[in-house]
Amino acid sequence: MKGRAAVSAGLMLAMALAAVDGTIVATAVPSIVRDLGSFSLFPWVISGYMLSQAVCTPIYGRLSDLYGRKPMLAAGMTIFLLGSLLAGAATGMPMLIAARVVQGMGAGAIQSIVQVVAADLYPY
Repeated sequence: MKGRAAVSAGLMLAMALAAVDGTIVATAVPSIVRDLGSFSLFPWVISGYMLSQAVCTPIYGRLSDLYGRKPMLAAGMTIFLLGSLLAGAATGMPMLIAARVVQGMGAGAIQSIVQVVAADLYPY
């Protein structure tokens, strides 16, 4: 692969990383709640992710205009993976919710910047 094809493949993998996360967690929520308890907090596992993603999307769009697409995409992926590690190490629902908020912050960067880079690659 060369040039735009390689970048496009990387963009698709990055977008899949953030998109698959939502489907995996949605199907795993019953097991997670059974293991960690606090059924009343389980809506926040998904809501915290979605809320932080929605808030961070325009922020990362602006930051990518100021500092460049590549560094901001790398930062977003790093934040997302850090949130994933924290979620995997969660010992209770509050810790899991906090980790999902961190994941959402990274997902906001991934999903917005991937679309901007795709638009830069294929302008018409």
